[in-house]
Amino acid sequence: MKIGKLLLVAFVCFVFFFMYFPIAVIVLFSFNSGKVSAFPIDGFTLHWYAELFREPKLWLAAKNSLIVSIPSVIVSTVFGTMAAFLFQRHKFPGQSFLQMAILMPYVLPGILTGISLTLLFKLLNVPSSLLTVVVGHTVLITPLIMIMTMNRLKRFDRSIELASMDLGASPFTTFFRITLPNIKGAIIGGMLLGLTISFDEVIVTFFLIGTDNTLPMQIWSMIRYGFSPQINAIYSVIIAVTLSVVFFANRRKSTQT
Repeated sequence: MKIGKLLLVAFVCFVFFFMYFPIAVIVLFSFNSGKVSAFPIDGFTLHWYAELFREPKLWLAAKNSLIVSIPSVIVSTVFGTMAAFLFQRHKFPGQSFLQMAILMPYVLPGILTGISLTLLFKLLNVPSSLLTVVVGHTVLITPLIMIMTMNRLKRFDRSIELASMDLGASPFTTFFRITLPNIKGAIIGGMLLGLTISFDEVIVTFFLIGTDNTLPMQIWSMIRYGFSPQINAIYSVIIAVTLSVVFFANRRKSTQT
């Protein structure tokens, strides 16, 4: 029995090492004073982080990422929350089919979603732009927020809502004073995770972006011409921001359970 536990621990450690060691190496090389990402490290410096502030294309791409991510998350939150209430609180013919249709873009490979949306926009004569990217990201994030909100609604005691309305509160007042405060943790968690997904999305963005660039697309174009230490710094910043958002989202979710 002890041997089995040791093997399990060893396997888990191997998996974590395999997943996170490359990330640790990228962060380490972002402080390397040399231009070649190889051991031994020449020295430690913040030069490559300072270079990020001197690159206007990166700042423009980061601005475009925010222009895409924030509206996508807001619209997805509205649609995802409405869909969660629809499927959790009501029963109607074709419910399972409609729910699966909403979840499909989140399950299918991104390349299929990107191609499908591209064909749709071409059929509608809508040119590729940041607006089309917002639509694509909304399609991806909505199922995530819907699932998280539905899971929270399953554990929510509806008798509290009924008691509120029995005491004279309108459905509108009950929602904003009773229901929303109890499910806001799941909604905020979904928004934060959705923001991370939108900010890092490449495949769907590639098909819908047009002539503009988001930050992941800009990084991809930079890699095509060589892997510079500046890219290590960019990755490190993105990793730090992503982990912070995911950590905060999990904290918010755990406090609601």
